Amino acid sequence: MLCSSSSGSSEEDEGIDSYRKGGYHAVRVGDSFIAGRYIAQRKLGWGEFSTVWLAYDTQCSKYVALKIQKSAPQFAQAALHEIEVLSAIADGDPSSSKYVVRLIDHFKHTGPNGQHLCMVLEFLGDSLLR
Repeated sequence: MLCSSSSGSSEEDEGIDSYRKGGYHAVRVGDSFIAGRYIAQRKLGWGEFSTVWLAYDTQCSKYVALKIQKSAPQFAQAALHEIEVLSAIADGDPSSSKYVVRLIDHFKHTGPNGQHLCMVLEFLGDSLLR
């Protein structure tokens, strides 16, 4: 495990209708993940597949971007593919990996709307759509 954003829509937020089985996981500021390692600070953005939160990594003492995928199978499959791609880039040519966000960790989180695949990415800043 290493210690070292999300595209959004023109809408203000993702809307409440997608917080259901197969949809988004409801996160509140202060929620923790992986036995308290990652603490949600504020929402950075959202997209069709996920929400992205600024989180504090208590183990490495730094901020990260926590991407929480919707729980429906097609979204989990897309997340697995994204993890494979980011891992392959990180394991490949170091000169090209500096242009791609770094995957720090990934895990599954079970909530009332199902099992969500989560990715911990380096925090690069707020959404450019703001």
